[in-house]
Amino acid sequence: KRMRVSDFRGSSALAYEADAVLMLNNKYDVVARHHLMYNLAKAEKFREWAVLTVEKNRSGRDGIDLEFQKRFEQGRFEPTGRRVAEQLVDERVFVE
Repeated sequence: KRMRVSDFRGSSALAYEADAVLMLNNKYDVVARHHLMYNLAKAEKFREWAVLTVEKNRSGRDGIDLEFQKRFEQGRFEPTGRRVAEQLVDERVFVE
């Protein structure tokens, strides 16, 4: 399940008071299922990435999904990110 602001306790106050809300999810968990089914090697590569979503931005755009490669053996993320090319979903099942 994709983590959203509404998943937090007191989310209405958080959404109201915060100037910016960023959410971090594992890419494998939030990418649409059809990206995972036909290419297992690519699906495993998704485990190496995290998706940063700008849920709220009072001073600019929100709803932006960026991906960063995990480098947890070094305790960090790769500093150069990019926009997510694949379709993301809130639940694993996606209906067009």
